Amino acid sequence: MGRIVEQFGNALNSIYGRLLALLTACVAFIQPEIWSFYVVGGAVAADLIWGIAAALKLKKFILSKALRETLKKVGIYSFALVGTFAIEKITHSGGSFIAVRTIAVFAAVCEFWSMSASMLIIKPDMPFLKIFRGQLKGEIQSKVGKNINVNEILKDE
Repeated sequence: MGRIVEQFGNALNSIYGRLLALLTACVAFIQPEIWSFYVVGGAVAADLIWGIAAALKLKKFILSKALRETLKKVGIYSFALVGTFAIEKITHSGGSFIAVRTIAVFAAVCEFWSMSASMLIIKPDMPFLKIFRGQLKGEIQSKVGKNINVNEILKDE
């Protein structure tokens, strides 16, 4: 037992050991609701990929802006999910974390909405997304800028 404690102390002597211990503690803390975090993280990553693809089609360089926005999203969603999770952990002695799941659903839906605008930029005649054209015009306008006509982008190829 003394050897285990000694090895653990040795691991915490380096910055990498401390970071690994912190990362392990964080993952262990959120483990009961890890799928909520996976879904939101996947939605943010998918939105980044579709945003980059739309920027390439428009021949715009927005990668640095897209990465900054993605980092902001990760921070905001993480704090919202972890904060809600911590509050629910205090109020529940186990079981279901319905508020965390609800926030994760809303975050993923917001990311899907953003992705949908990028998908319409790439393929304006996509049948499923044509239903939402009118509602997505504002989102597309925010992605391409005020000086570009959204109707030109959305005309069928």
